[in-house]
Amino acid sequence: MGVVIRQSIKNTIFTYIGFVLGAFNVIFLYTYFLSDEYHGLLAFIISTATIMLPFISLGTHNAIIKFYSFYDSGNEKDYFLSTMLVIPLISVVILLIVGLTSMDFIKIILPKNEYITSVNVWVIIITAFSFAYFEVFYSLVKIKLKSVFGNFLKEIFHRLLIFFLLFLIHYEFLNEQQFILSVLCVYVVRTLIMMIYAVAYNPFHFKWKKPKNLNQIIKYLLVICLAGAVANIVLEIDKFMIAQYLDISKVAYYAVAIYVCSLITVPRRSLFQIANPLSSKLLNDKNYIALGILYQKSSLNLLIVCGLIFLLIVFSLSDFYSFIPNSYREGYYVVLIISFTKLYNAFLGNIDGIIFNSKYYNVIVFTGVLLIFATIYLNYILIPLYGIEGAAISSLISVCLYNTIKVYYVYLKFKLQPISVNTFKVISLILFGFLLSLIFSLNFSPVINIILKSSIVSIVYISIVVFFKFSVDINNLIDKLLGK
Repeated sequence: MGVVIRQSIKNTIFTYIGFVLGAFNVIFLYTYFLSDEYHGLLAFIISTATIMLPFISLGTHNAIIKFYSFYDSGNEKDYFLSTMLVIPLISVVILLIVGLTSMDFIKIILPKNEYITSVNVWVIIITAFSFAYFEVFYSLVKIKLKSVFGNFLKEIFHRLLIFFLLFLIHYEFLNEQQFILSVLCVYVVRTLIMMIYAVAYNPFHFKWKKPKNLNQIIKYLLVICLAGAVANIVLEIDKFMIAQYLDISKVAYYAVAIYVCSLITVPRRSLFQIANPLSSKLLNDKNYIALGILYQKSSLNLLIVCGLIFLLIVFSLSDFYSFIPNSYREGYYVVLIISFTKLYNAFLGNIDGIIFNSKYYNVIVFTGVLLIFATIYLNYILIPLYGIEGAAISSLISVCLYNTIKVYYVYLKFKLQPISVNTFKVISLILFGFLLSLIFSLNFSPVINIILKSSIVSIVYISIVVFFKFSVDINNLIDKLLGK
């Protein structure tokens, strides 16, 4: 257990460092060192590769973690791991054949844009391969409880190298197309390093033989592939479709806005690492009373914490946009719209831990497939009408619909729901703060404005939450911090 705790702490630190470094790259360096078009092109490449990832890996990285401990003998483990490495290779070979023989067909599917050349189509394909096989090799060390170095590669390594590549552009050692190719090389090198590390810490012999319970594994791969496709498509399809209907520079404005909103989700990622295994244990023990308490507490506490981050963002949004090129201000209302989807996600608390660890997970996954079609249709309607705000509205509608289905389904099957009396108090406080942000302004420099607004909002918000005792857990935490 000590190993798990130490690695969890290190992984959390790496995740936050990577997030801050990524935010600095995307929000500041990209906006000044790259043209809007190439910034948009890079965001499009990453989003498209991310959409392709589950269709290449086919869920094998998840299957390795789930089924590896099922096998006892070394030979059976070798058969299993060999199969898991070959399955994505089949997807790779098929896609390579399509790429080599049907490039014109691929170009028809992709947005018609002068920046999406044959070279950049191959960049997308190879990037997707790299993403998929990185996850597969990373899972090989996860099962040996050696996750720290892999997490460093996943969260920090590529962002650090891209940071230096951006300065090579700034000082004209690279042009922008060379930068795109260099980013591809970074992802390929990252995968190769992960492969070498994985083989060193989990050596096995490649043996081509059907592993036990292959039918069960294939069924799992189907479900997990669909789950990954739902998650990635819902998150990334808007950038893909923006490039279909608008200038590719709009993808850059949208990507920066999305990254700003992602600040709100950071606490939820941390909570999931703790709440997911706890939810699994309570489900296995059929302790639904404790599960319901965890559900409500996680929802309330996340809503309070994420609500504060939301208000800090909306109060300082105008000042923030003064630090980056004026063209990026087109994403202003995208931040406001998408922020509400992040708040709804916070309201869900540990619902994913409940669903993912229950026998009803398949139903939600297949419901998510229907959501993909709804999301694509909404983007098809709204982007031509409202531009990048239309993509944001599409995401808001789709995510709210999907989240509402999950809340209803958990209530239907477990009679659990996340709402308490204090939930309405917190929502009222957040909405009042949001409306106040629309009329509240200061006339100092942007830096001073952000400092003053953040200080005022934090003090007032935390004081109200503590004084009116919205959350026992937060009050206890404040008491400990104050030494009571």
